[in-house]
Formats: sequence, structure tokens, C-alpha cells
Amino acid sequence: MTTKTVASVALTLGFASAFGIPQAFGQSHPEYITGLAHGVKAVLYRPDSNPTPHVGVIVIHRTSNYLNHAACTQLSQRGLMVLCMNSRFDNNEALVNWELIAQDVGAGVSYLKNTQHINKVVLFGHSGGGPTTSYYQAVAEKGPSYCQGKNKLSVCASSGPNSVAGLIPADGIVFADAHAGNGVNALQGMNPSVKDREDQETVGVEADNDPIKPDPKLDPSSPANGFNPNGQSTYSKDFQKKYTKAQAERMNDWINQALHIREEMAEGRWRFPDDDSIIIARGSGSQAGGGSGANIYKPDTTIPTQCCTVQPERVLTNDGIVVVQMYQSVRLPDPTGVMGNVNFDDGTKNLTVTSFLSANAIRAKDSLDRNQIDWCSSNNSTPCALQNISVPLLITGMGAYYFFPDGEQYYLKYAASLDKEFIIAAGLVHGITPCGNCPGGPYNNQVTNYWNYVFNWIRVRFGT
Repeated sequence: MTTKTVASVALTLGFASAFGIPQAFGQSHPEYITGLAHGVKAVLYRPDSNPTPHVGVIVIHRTSNYLNHAACTQLSQRGLMVLCMNSRFDNNEALVNWELIAQDVGAGVSYLKNTQHINKVVLFGHSGGGPTTSYYQAVAEKGPSYCQGKNKLSVCASSGPNSVAGLIPADGIVFADAHAGNGVNALQGMNPSVKDREDQETVGVEADNDPIKPDPKLDPSSPANGFNPNGQSTYSKDFQKKYTKAQAERMNDWINQALHIREEMAEGRWRFPDDDSIIIARGSGSQAGGGSGANIYKPDTTIPTQCCTVQPERVLTNDGIVVVQMYQSVRLPDPTGVMGNVNFDDGTKNLTVTSFLSANAIRAKDSLDRNQIDWCSSNNSTPCALQNISVPLLITGMGAYYFFPDGEQYYLKYAASLDKEFIIAAGLVHGITPCGNCPGGPYNNQVTNYWNYVFNWIRVRFGT
């Protein structure tokens, strides 16, 4: 991390009294909520310290179980009502029909507004909750026209049981290390060294399922290309350019295959009339966390687009001070994804045509050049949604991970909101916990600092 401080602001976040934060009484009676629409699951956390809260927070992801997310207790302890939700697709990526997830978020917003009579609702988008909450808000503000159009790989409905019309907009959004979308994550984690003839779905006993022999010129696990299984990898600029371009080409090829299957189904010429499986070898896995992706910025922490800020930014430090400085991630190189990418369990996309096109695909000409990614070809896209959102935004990034450069770009380039803020929490990893062995530590105060900061941002704008 760059040590030169351009400016500092004396915000001592470690002490609750500095922001008028109430004492953190425990949330003693979480309540499982039944009867919400679309089969979503939810747990309501009422603040013991504030019997009549006026502000509610919704915490939700695409597929992960967020019923006991850290935000549920951290924010309810500070006096906010928190509704922690699971979408109808929890724990099953192959079930995802992305456009429908706006209905699930909408069920939570309606519940807080109409049943709990909450005045202000703030969405909390952590990780994959970023594209989830931003998609919802864009549709709620702009209507179904946002998620429709010839450019879209998958479109939403304006009428009928799948309609996303008439949603109630939230009043603000907090992004916590929110990623740019599952499609771009798949794009950046896709291994382009798989050769064309091996890049078709082949299943069954009699199918051609010989071991994959990667193209050596594009193999990210080859020491000849700069890979180091025991430390920092160093991929040349020439390799990076060829690799990221080839990732986009492979993604576009799979999109074309999936679109062809969907068209054949619509015309009654496919083996099934509704959907089918898609298996993408070395496609970066189907788990909520991404599985073992062949993202070259994981073993090589110096790749500019995912390592560093492009200008001095506000950084929350372990002593509770906010400083303004250039920031480089303190994360350590991780070669495990590239090595695990060869496996079926951890490195293969095992999806359906619907879940691939709606939530795991995006068109691009280069995987890491943001100017060459067609952000609005997918509705699972934080940068696209942010251009259509007007409510206040707090964009937070974790300083020991690789998503904060995306957060900086949300703030600088994509977010249309006039009330927007970006800050990096030094030394926190993606799970909003401290890195124990990263440079610049210890980061032992950062969890408290972070939640105090988020709470104060909400309190200043919306009260409690």
C-alpha cells in the first residue's frame, strides 16, 4: 500500500460516541418470516435498542444463504431493522432465472414498507448482492424497459406472473465489495486455453471425452507464461493481452451456442422444449463464490485493473482515521484457482441455457478492459444498473481483495446518483473480516470501524 498520505480526515470511527452510535445491544429475537411471495426465505432482526425503528435494511444475494449475514446483527445492534433474505434460487446456480430476482427483492421492500411500516428502506449489496440490489433498483426506478431490448441476452417481462412492473424503489444502497456481475466474473475466470474441438458439451459413455490438452500459449498454469505455484506469478503484458482477448472470444462462442439452442427450442427443433444443460469445462465453477477460476489477477497481484486505484481515494484505516491516498491491494497471490480450474467439481460451469444466458454471460471483446465489455448486454451487471439509479449510494471496497477497483469505477464512471461516496476499508478481505497475514496490519479494529461507518452513513441520510 502506498504510504504517502495526500490528506487525512480525523474521523475516529472506533468509538461509538464519535458518531452518536447507540450502544450495541444484542438482537435477541430474530424472527423467521413466512408467507413472503415467490417462496423467498427471510429472517427479521428487530433492534433491541430501538423499539420503533424508521429505517430498514434488506440484505440479499443471488444464491448464497444470507439469513445470518454479518450485516443482520451488526446493523440491528446499531438500531436499524434488518430483513435478511434468500432468493428463490438459494444454493442452486442452475435454477437461476436472473430477471425474476427483482420480484424477490421487491417482496422484501414491500414487506418492510407495508407490513412493518418502515419509512426508509436501504438495500445492502455484498458481493453478488451488488448486481442483485442494483438490478432491482434500476428496474424499480425505470420500469421493465430497463431490462428489455434487442441487445439483452435475456429479458424481463412487463406482464403476467413473471412481470417486474410496479416495484417499489428503495431509498438508498450500500455496496459492500460488490462485484460487477456474474457474467463478467465468469468471463474473467474462463480458461481460454481449452481448444475449439474440446469446447463443446460432450457427455455420455460413447462421447469424445478425452483429457483436455490446453493450448500452451494460453495456459495460465504454465511457468513458461509466468505462473508460479508457490508465490507471485508474473504474466507478461503480451500474454495478458492475448489471454484476456481469448477469454472474450471463448465467452462469445458459448453465448452463440446457447442462443442457438434457445432458438431451436423455441422452434420445436430441440430435444427439450423448455431448457437444457450447459457444461463449460474450465469455466470457473458454479458456486456462489465463483469456484476455481482461471483469473490471472489472482496469482499475479500486479495486474493494474484489479490491484490498484487510479487516483487517490478515501481509505478507512485500522486506527479509525480516513486518509486520502493511492491504494494498492494488500492481498497475497493465490495460485489455487488456476490449479483447481482443471477439475469438474470446482472449475466447471454446470448450468442451464437459462441460468447461463440470464446470469452468467456477458458480451465483450476483452475481459479486463472495461471499455470493451458490453455491460448492458446482461441484466446481471452492476455498471449498467448504476447508470439508471438516482438514490444515494455508499460504495465500499475491501482493501485485501480485488473488487475495490471495480468499486472505484462505479463511483468515477458509472453511478448516475448525485449523492455517492466511495471508500476502501484497509486490510479487510471479501467476507468483511480482517486479513491476518497481509502487509500493513494488524487490522484488528477494522470490522468495528467498517460497520460504524456504514451505520453512520445511513443515519446521516435517513435517521434510524
